[in-house]
Amino acid sequence: MIRRTLSLFVGVTVLASLPGGLPAQKKKDPPKDSAPQPIVTLPLGIDKGKTTRLTVRGLHVDSTTEVHILDPKSSGKIVGKGKSIPVPKDANASQLGDSEIEIEVTLPAEVPSGVVPFTLVGPGGEGKLHDLIVNDETPRVAEKETNNGFEQAQAIVVPQVIEGLIGHSQDVDVFRVEGKAGDRLVFEVQARRFGSPLEAMLTLYDAEGHILATAEGAGPQRDPVLRAPLPRDGRYFLALIDANDQGGPIWVYRLLVGKEH
Repeated sequence: MIRRTLSLFVGVTVLASLPGGLPAQKKKDPPKDSAPQPIVTLPLGIDKGKTTRLTVRGLHVDSTTEVHILDPKSSGKIVGKGKSIPVPKDANASQLGDSEIEIEVTLPAEVPSGVVPFTLVGPGGEGKLHDLIVNDETPRVAEKETNNGFEQAQAIVVPQVIEGLIGHSQDVDVFRVEGKAGDRLVFEVQARRFGSPLEAMLTLYDAEGHILATAEGAGPQRDPVLRAPLPRDGRYFLALIDANDQGGPIWVYRLLVGKEH
């Protein structure tokens, strides 16, 4: 059990109990002629009806020669040359990747929202399917630093998708939202199920810094969903952290903000 203090609100100190621990011990790397296997894409989501440039982090992806999009009207191609990425000591290469490559993906406008799978092909064969999120019409904004406390909280609205990053260890992303009594807000994280190493934990506070609800990832998808009825009109704060106090350039997430009717 890791415990640390989050000072999010002037005059209020919140003690968070966090599960988890250090990353798993490094496993034996697969042979160098293995098929390229995506782990995570940056960004996680792409738009339909246009071409999007992506960074793919994974195992042996620097050996990629072809990109296959599993939609007959969509296409993908390599942009530039892949590169190897040093794996931190005692980290698991199968979680963080050992290389990355830039690709471009073009989706037609008629592709439905949801996910579209793709694979990478190299000298070692074709890797396993990896899902790309296809954005819907919900407005999207980028998470903006510095937003690590109540005073610096980033204002968001309902509905909205926030595309963010836990950029370093002990990073905290805090968001501010206005609500009315009886509203049932829903906050959903998309991260772990799409390859991000982020083990997200959500905490919702009222304007006085009292905790109203928390949520952690559970089950196969391991991404949290927080549902909470609002007790009164006013301002609320949502904090998003990594439950293991980790962070880095691929600790990406999408935070879906909505309302139950």
